[in-house]
Amino acid sequence: MESPSTRARSRSNRACSFIVAVFAALAIAACNPAATTTATREKGPPEPPRQPGDPPTPPEEYGEFLARPEELAAVPVNDIVKSTRLNTTAVRFGREVYARVCASCHGEDMKGLKEHNTPDLTDADWRFSGDDLQSGGLIKLASDAEWTIRYGVRSGSEDARGVEADMLAFDPQYRNEHDLNDYGTIRTLTNEEMDDVAEYVMKISGQQAEPVKAARGEKLFFDNAKGNCTDCHTDEATGNPALGSTNLTRPELYIFGSDRASILESIVKGRAAVMPAFEKTLKPEELKAVSVYVFSRAAKEPLPPGVEIQRYP
Repeated sequence: MESPSTRARSRSNRACSFIVAVFAALAIAACNPAATTTATREKGPPEPPRQPGDPPTPPEEYGEFLARPEELAAVPVNDIVKSTRLNTTAVRFGREVYARVCASCHGEDMKGLKEHNTPDLTDADWRFSGDDLQSGGLIKLASDAEWTIRYGVRSGSEDARGVEADMLAFDPQYRNEHDLNDYGTIRTLTNEEMDDVAEYVMKISGQQAEPVKAARGEKLFFDNAKGNCTDCHTDEATGNPALGSTNLTRPELYIFGSDRASILESIVKGRAAVMPAFEKTLKPEELKAVSVYVFSRAAKEPLPPGVEIQRYP
């Protein structure tokens, strides 16, 4: 039989070993931005395939060093990401929720699926404004991801993203009810003019374009009474995050396709992508966890030169 002192030393050794494992995992994640800190949780869905660079899974031991998933429910996500204990569990649990709920539309690798017209969740392009006051939204927070997941995009929720704007159908017969209320059936571009605008978009996206048609399309792009494309896509055509409009200079971000036919279809028929709201379908701790997980996998856009602001984790 072990003496009390022997058992105490054994417990101490186990605790020290666990601490070393946790800090080793954090060191790996710090060296690899794509890596995520993981932790096990109590019985639940089977673990999804591990991602390249994932650190070793720590032992199953909740308490001082690892949070239980249900603890996440009452904590704001921007505080979860500041806590080693909470963030470790959120990322691990969030990966499971993502594999079960989100991967079918956004892909197991989070790169988006063309057949579902879903964006890459791992890049630094955020289609909607951030909520960080100090940086004017330049720094993105975990709560920005949570808002989109919680309320969706044009989901019918009054708090959904993208309610203020969508890609207008320049052919009135394809307009949705929202755009008919705003623009009626007025037609500002002929079929030939829509084709010219598409050619100009091909040009500014770095693709091969017919110069004469693109020149005509450029005038229409900036004409407030005709194309008025700058109203949503800006004069630089780089998109307006507040509206969720596409950066037209980067064809890899076109979720509906960047070839000439797809661009023309977007102009003629418009686009109004929808993402469901998960506020009522996920448990609070699941929603928090998957928000933190998605945020952890997204690249963080570099700040403009000369702007130095304390980043959130």
